[in-house]
Amino acid sequence: MATKRCKDCHNTYLESEFPVRVKDSATSKKGEPTSACRSCMDKANERRKNNAKKRQQPGDNDDEDEHSLDPMAFMDFLEAAAEGIEVPNFEMKARIEPGNIAPLHLDARKRADVIAEIAGERMMLHWTHAVQHLAYIDIDLPDHWKEYISKHARYQTPGEIWRHIVREELQGRSVTEVDLPYRSKAVYYYWHVVSRGEWKLADNPLESARTYIQRAKEHHVALMDVKAEPGTDVVAFEVVDFMREWAANTQELAMDSTWNTNGGNFELFAAVADAKGSGIPLAFLLISTTKDANKGAKEAVLTRFLSQLKKAGVNPEYTLTDKDWSEINAMRTTWPRSKHQLCFWHALRALKQRLTKNKDTPAFYNVSKARREFEFIKQDFVPYMQQSDTALVPDPPANPLRRVRLLINGRPSVITPALPKIVLPPSQARHVPAARMDTTRAEALEVFDVEASVGQGLRPSEPCRSGQDLQDDDRSDEGMYWADRAERQAAGDDEDKGWDGEDDWEEVEDDLRRQVDEFANDESNIDEDTPSDESETGQKTKKPEYQFCPPAHRLSILRLFAKHASQHSLLPERHGEKRTKDDIRRDAVEEIYRHCEVNNLCEVWAYLWNSWYSRERWPLWARGAYSASIPCKRTTMMVEALWRNLKRLVLHMYNRPPVDLAVHAIITKALPPYRLTLRRLLRNDREGRAQALTTMQESFKRAWERLMKVPIKGTYTTDVNRWTCDCGAQKYHAYLLCKHLVQATETPPAIWWVRVQRFHIPPFYTVPIDGKIAPPPEVTTKHAWLSRMPRFGLSDSGSDDASAQGSLKHAGAPGESANAFPASEAQADTSEESEKEDESMLPALAVSRSESSPIDSSPHKPPPTGRDGLLRVRAGGSAGFTLDDEDDVDVDEHVRLLRRAADIVEEQHDLGAEDRFLKNALRATRSAVRFAREIEKHEHRRTMPITNTHERGQAAPSNVIGYKYNTRR
Repeated sequence: MATKRCKDCHNTYLESEFPVRVKDSATSKKGEPTSACRSCMDKANERRKNNAKKRQQPGDNDDEDEHSLDPMAFMDFLEAAAEGIEVPNFEMKARIEPGNIAPLHLDARKRADVIAEIAGERMMLHWTHAVQHLAYIDIDLPDHWKEYISKHARYQTPGEIWRHIVREELQGRSVTEVDLPYRSKAVYYYWHVVSRGEWKLADNPLESARTYIQRAKEHHVALMDVKAEPGTDVVAFEVVDFMREWAANTQELAMDSTWNTNGGNFELFAAVADAKGSGIPLAFLLISTTKDANKGAKEAVLTRFLSQLKKAGVNPEYTLTDKDWSEINAMRTTWPRSKHQLCFWHALRALKQRLTKNKDTPAFYNVSKARREFEFIKQDFVPYMQQSDTALVPDPPANPLRRVRLLINGRPSVITPALPKIVLPPSQARHVPAARMDTTRAEALEVFDVEASVGQGLRPSEPCRSGQDLQDDDRSDEGMYWADRAERQAAGDDEDKGWDGEDDWEEVEDDLRRQVDEFANDESNIDEDTPSDESETGQKTKKPEYQFCPPAHRLSILRLFAKHASQHSLLPERHGEKRTKDDIRRDAVEEIYRHCEVNNLCEVWAYLWNSWYSRERWPLWARGAYSASIPCKRTTMMVEALWRNLKRLVLHMYNRPPVDLAVHAIITKALPPYRLTLRRLLRNDREGRAQALTTMQESFKRAWERLMKVPIKGTYTTDVNRWTCDCGAQKYHAYLLCKHLVQATETPPAIWWVRVQRFHIPPFYTVPIDGKIAPPPEVTTKHAWLSRMPRFGLSDSGSDDASAQGSLKHAGAPGESANAFPASEAQADTSEESEKEDESMLPALAVSRSESSPIDSSPHKPPPTGRDGLLRVRAGGSAGFTLDDEDDVDVDEHVRLLRRAADIVEEQHDLGAEDRFLKNALRATRSAVRFAREIEKHEHRRTMPITNTHERGQAAPSNVIGYKYNTRR
């Protein structure tokens, strides 16, 4: 028989001893057994009957049940209740006067707390245990550990204190001797109680944060006067000593934001200066927007924030942001003369993300406006939605058409429409290398019609020679045939498409071409569920087989984009021609257009023109648009490194901290390592000893030593005095190095490594020549760069130039339709004339200002690339932190985690988990699946690996070739 426990007497009886309920209740239904046994139910019913009889009897018993007293003092009421009444059950009513016990100037909650505390002390309560049970164990922190936390709360985090407690309590004790009933949560709670007295200075977290900043002068921070817009909450502060020491030396300034740093949903911005390769945060801004905020509110706040930096002496030559237009507009409004540079990785990711949206049509493409600039653009090469029935563009081929490269004197020709065309006679066509052709089938080739095109040629004074056919054992860097990859090209995959330069870039870690290919092949850095920007898309198409960009064509587009972003007039190219910034843009537009034209990528071309290659957009991302100098940074990685340090080493110790605690953590925990870094940059603190290399110098030295080991095959014009080489690879390197320059330099002395510095104009490095080192080509302090910036004036030496602010018209948001803000002919003429004034001047922008929403822009920003929200880059950003990299595990642990991941996916699938979780799990493990698939493909090959590395049209396996893999027998 089943048994049941009574809720009143706590005894266990058979279910037959529990009466059946005759009506429904809040917890049970009619017909179910009651929760109390029959005996307890009878007693309860008897009590209810007796109480009902007492309430019905008038007379003498009324004053025993209820006592009504006249108004009296609170203490008198307590004495009357304690002395004059001995009835077990009674109710007393009285109006009390708190008097001095709970003064009326206190709020209601505090008065109630005081009264309750005094009443509790006067109550005479006696507790008895009706049921015997085990005594409760005291899990409160011992007093000596509370005292320890009180002394060390300012200098140690809860995690550090807990580890110290565990180490002390468990020292020398075995498992059976360990007695530690409290947990880490108790330590965190008490630490929070103790430490909040330092940072919790007001009930409102925002006011508390402002008050803390105003009082934290010993931490060298100061509150900034940044006015909030309606619908926004703002708090901003600057690092006083950083601003004092480096504001006038800030030649490159980056700004970016991050989320998930606090529990108040505030977006955190940081303005970070480049200090000899390291990032130094100058100021921080926290902003929260609501639905009541007007459009452009966040941009207005950011402009005020940056204007405060300008008033303090920050006047950079370069400004860097991501693709958020509120940041771009704020930067360009504050410093209109500076060269603004989009973060390359954010731009590349935005391009890759858009190319994957295969069913989204491009925005309206104003072909007439494009043809006014470049006559080679065809009128009928427009997107599908704009095509007429008589001029339909065919669908793109399954794979990109392979290129035939024309060599002139062993060098590729330069695309320059202003120069005469070349005629390639049929008799010379046989010199095109056969290794580049697929003889198994006749297919179209991506080759410019040199007899009809106006875009290729030599200077008239130079002789025309045919392409050179080189022997296999005599391949040189000049040949462009990339001997070590010829077999894979013969298999049908032209992996060279889009790249120029040397043939060994895959071996150079700091080469942008290698990094772009790794980025392009990594499927985890895009979000397939993120919708396209409305400004980059057009009407929905009803064509079922419509494709915006077939997958096989995306890599070549990304490579060409990276190539055009890297070119600069100060860096010679392989063709040996000197080009201006206008020539670079014209050649880049023609190259990307020709590629799209021969591959029928009219949709992609329309998007590329609207968002990247038009006159308004080109200066934002192409560093060649500013010819006076070259920035040392082309990404915002020094800001990303700050977020990495802040989140992984500081804020992860707190659970969604309020704004005031987040500000306290930034000031007291995150800034000190940067203060140490800047101190070492300003002065050597190791006098008499070997000076330590900076983060930039360490990475530079590693890159130098790697290039010293790369063999040289050909010869190029290498100028060590100007630090330039026309091999074509220098522009791709993170430090503007190439193997020819490195190996042409004398062996640097040890002292040179601690003094090496990257400059913005040639020579980019001063290296030993005949035992002597030339003086620096530029001064990088005290706003010395202002003299080469466009429209230089004395008023720009550091003060706030009100006349310059607001005078610059900004480009529309990326992807905005070209006809959204049509430019007049007069505007176009004005912008063309302004470009001719000075080669170093930035192109004038002739479209309306792009407004940005404070609500939609940043939350919908594409997240950074890495799993922890940060990109992996070796250059810049370090502040002396020592990272505990979670990926550093041994092989056994790695295998265990892989199996655990597979078990989790299988378990959740069997349990019917949500599709969103399964989709995220599959996306997270996609790289492991791809690795296993490539290994299986390698194991099932039927020919030698060198000739069967991959299938036609598919990317070459990166996990097998080049590594020793023991095939299973």
